[in-house]
Amino acid sequence: MEEFIARGSEVLVVGGGRSGLSAANLAADLGAKVSVVDDDSGSFSTADWERFRARGGHILGDRTIGPWIRESPCKVIMSPGIPPIRWSGEVVAPPLAHVRGELEWAASLWPHPVIAIAGTNGKSTTTALVGHLLSAVGHAPFIGGNFGTPLSEGVRQVLQSGGHSPYDCGVIEVSSFQTESMQAFSPSLYLLLNITPDHLDRYGDYDLYREAKLRAVSLFGEKTTVIWNGDQEDYRTGRKGGGAKAAFVTHSERLPTSFGEAPVVRIHPDRLEISGIGEASSGWQISTRNFRLSGGGNLENLGFSVLAVILFLRGRGQQIPLPLLEQGIASFTGLPHRMERIATVRGVTFVNDSKATNVGAVEAALAGLPDSGPPTTVLILGGRDKGGSYLPLVPGIRRHVKEVVVLGEAREKIRRELSPHVPVEEASDFQEAVARAFSIADPGGTVLLSPACSSYDMFHGYEERGERFREAVMRLEEQFGEKGRPGS
Repeated sequence: MEEFIARGSEVLVVGGGRSGLSAANLAADLGAKVSVVDDDSGSFSTADWERFRARGGHILGDRTIGPWIRESPCKVIMSPGIPPIRWSGEVVAPPLAHVRGELEWAASLWPHPVIAIAGTNGKSTTTALVGHLLSAVGHAPFIGGNFGTPLSEGVRQVLQSGGHSPYDCGVIEVSSFQTESMQAFSPSLYLLLNITPDHLDRYGDYDLYREAKLRAVSLFGEKTTVIWNGDQEDYRTGRKGGGAKAAFVTHSERLPTSFGEAPVVRIHPDRLEISGIGEASSGWQISTRNFRLSGGGNLENLGFSVLAVILFLRGRGQQIPLPLLEQGIASFTGLPHRMERIATVRGVTFVNDSKATNVGAVEAALAGLPDSGPPTTVLILGGRDKGGSYLPLVPGIRRHVKEVVVLGEAREKIRRELSPHVPVEEASDFQEAVARAFSIADPGGTVLLSPACSSYDMFHGYEERGERFREAVMRLEEQFGEKGRPGS
């Protein structure tokens, strides 16, 4: 364990959100003198921050985030949501001896093996699924990181357990915001699900974003195994940056020779084929017929999850209980706001995919829709633009989408790029968007909220956007469930 923060030292935590609060409390638990800064003073109005003040913590109400942090004489813990340009003057956070990201610092204090999940799309679902499968085979994982509970809070729970940790491993989601400035990080397994354009509003171009995603791999040694997406090219260059072992998940029947004798999961519509693992060198098969999640990316998420659990168990000399894994696969119900079926109103099915905050996620959502002849889906797009093009959606739209309803700050850009390929209507607000999509959809069709944008022009996060969608659908069900749809 690294003693980045010593008892009695002065510590500055940057950011007043969940990660900042957990980091501030953990630093205080370790005996540090902790101050916190955030541009939004309203962040500190909660009862949790009042309890932090009561234990001697200090809120810097007269300061805002700025370049002074780079020159701070004390140790700094950085929340992932703070753009580096605001405190360092650089788009990507520079590695500085006195600055650590919240997750990297917490990981240095975490006493158990770590399975880390990274990539553009599917991280939260895969994190939850790995944790679920580990529980199904008898382990006690902490599940969190960028998704759910910050790892700092998990460390606090271990420290407060008096030597009787409630966990035996950690399953943590890792974002590019958390990897970009990493200096020391060594998980047992690192799942790099995919890399597609995202967060270009923060990074400016795709190459910087991709470098941030691959940053952590360059730190790993042979004690880490990276599970790569064998259907993307990133493994060819990314593997050169560190000493980690490799495993792969792929749809391909013919494996590239660069895979060597590495562990591999091949994805089929109804099963996973596993090879390259000891007694599985001749091949295991795991049925996916009872897997409940739809969407084009979820079988990939499952392939990564199953391979991670098998490698984790193998690394500890444990047997691989295939029947328990299949039971775990069948019992996983997914997460809210990810291709979540809300209701069927007068024959129209409403699906909440609010977590699809980039174009790649929407591509995956459309790829997972069943072929039904003429397109039957009405797609709701829009929100705050993240800097990429919407044209990659065109093939999926032509195959599945009858019409698009756009809203939010990005609506004009989306209309301009997509209207040559599909009818596009604009809505002035969210309620109107849902109602208009419903009026366009035919019985037997689908209204899919899969926005390809962040939610911050209208909501506090994708979760709130998804809940507002659910509420709008429930109002439609109350209004038209018995009487019929508008125009019927």
